Amino acid sequence: MDNLGDAIKLMFAKHFVDVGACPQCGARLYVPKPKPDIGGACPTCGYIDSNNNVKRTDEDWTLEARKNDQINYFTSNSILPSLNIMSNEFRNMKRTPNLNGVLETAIGIANRMAKPNHRVIHSLFSGASGRGKTHTAISIINEVWRLTNYQYKFIFIDYPLFVSMQQQAINDKEAQKLLDRVMNQVRKGADCVVIDDLGTEPQMANDWNSSKFNEIMRYREDKDIIITTNLAPENIADKYNEQTMSRLRKFAKGNFINFKENIPDYRRAM
Repeated sequence: MDNLGDAIKLMFAKHFVDVGACPQCGARLYVPKPKPDIGGACPTCGYIDSNNNVKRTDEDWTLEARKNDQINYFTSNSILPSLNIMSNEFRNMKRTPNLNGVLETAIGIANRMAKPNHRVIHSLFSGASGRGKTHTAISIINEVWRLTNYQYKFIFIDYPLFVSMQQQAINDKEAQKLLDRVMNQVRKGADCVVIDDLGTEPQMANDWNSSKFNEIMRYREDKDIIITTNLAPENIADKYNEQTMSRLRKFAKGNFINFKENIPDYRRAM
């Protein structure tokens, strides 16, 4: 994310309001601020909402402003493979009988996270690729935002992309600025950090990837974190270190979800 991209997003936020998900492609619908009662339009696929008679109250506008603030914070401080994943919610998950227990636990995590002064949550989603781990993590983000009226700061780190960007940052000042900004929010800004696809990152010289994850866990030892991984829990200590695993276990009781092999490949099932 470069300065030009940030400037465009800020300019866009000044003139348009996010009014929900596009039913056609899952991206966001927007209306111009001066004309809040017209139907929303999707800049991604061109869909236009024909419901142009919606009247908005001051409370609606306050909520929309808070929502825009949180989304801007999220997109500015996250490392995402695509913004389209943000359309993932519990209600649009591909339901299978073997996912019922997963959803029950995940919804419970979201409900507890949304409560003020809740006990710290360290959540680990472990299982093979394609089982719905990332969809579940994003669903928790959207559910906590809904329950708290967008008063909870999340950032999302695609860990393989995060590690790859380190190589890019050697000769790219903007990439280095983004990495520094993300780590600053991991340390003291975000209410919850989601680390996605831990263990699938490319191996780098001097073990930067493992040392960086250890650093993240030091910062998040007493703060909320959600980690998705294809590694079994016992292998995390082998790949990183036992001290890091110990920090993760500190608030993990009741927050571990095993996406078992009997859960169908989520991508193939869609």
